[in-house]
Amino acid sequence: MRRWFSEAAGEIAAAVRLLVRTIAEHVRSPSRVDWLIICGGVLLSILTIGIGIMQTGMFSRSSLFDPSRIPDEALMTGGDISLAMFQEPVRDMPGRFPARTHKPKIAERYVNGGPDPDHFFPAHDLVEVHDPRVWWESENDDHTGDTENDHIMHRALEVPLRRLIELVVAKGGTLKVQDTYRESGIHNHRSLHKEGRAIDITCDELGLEMLARLAWAAGFGWVYHEVPKRGGAHVHASVPAEGMFLTDRQRQVVEAEIMRLHNERTATQVAQDG
Repeated sequence: MRRWFSEAAGEIAAAVRLLVRTIAEHVRSPSRVDWLIICGGVLLSILTIGIGIMQTGMFSRSSLFDPSRIPDEALMTGGDISLAMFQEPVRDMPGRFPARTHKPKIAERYVNGGPDPDHFFPAHDLVEVHDPRVWWESENDDHTGDTENDHIMHRALEVPLRRLIELVVAKGGTLKVQDTYRESGIHNHRSLHKEGRAIDITCDELGLEMLARLAWAAGFGWVYHEVPKRGGAHVHASVPAEGMFLTDRQRQVVEAEIMRLHNERTATQVAQDG
């Protein structure tokens, strides 16, 4: 990326030098007014070149990003949203997903990229996701020396996660979220957990192979049926940073619907038990 910017800057500088030289050749004894015209032309040329580069995506997000310009509508839907939109898979479920295998059959970094601190903005990229049907590990440990909050994740992770929750619930399971965003701690510096773009999950009712199959069907970019030598088998799933996302307003709509349905089921169950 840095080499790319250097090349772009070099091209701009070369264009400016050519413009100045061309104007100077046609103005033998430039006056103050002539130099003002020359400078104006140079500035206009820089602006024109800069706009062209921006339109082709040549500037980094860090140089152009303005947190106040978050779109009002989700990239995913264009506005209206409901829980039903997450209830269908986006891929065919594979027939098998054995332990220690992953999909696609290439390294995670080639599918979703690695951590990119220059383009990661926690205040903008991280969101907090809630669903009472999910077992969250951070709500069920003793928090001794640990500040993790498994509700926090990259916004691109939310959409496939919500699909996975619906697919797991439809099969009678409870998704267990073991780990999401970790700014520091147990993961190495190349882990996508550092940006909340990876999630570690289990499901007692369905087992890990079925969970991995469902995670792939839910649309995660890379899914790994992980069985570490030290124990703690789980499904690891991750996404690229450019994935679809929901706005805060749409998240509120979805979570309000989830809570309404959850409360209705709870009330019905209490009435039946009583």
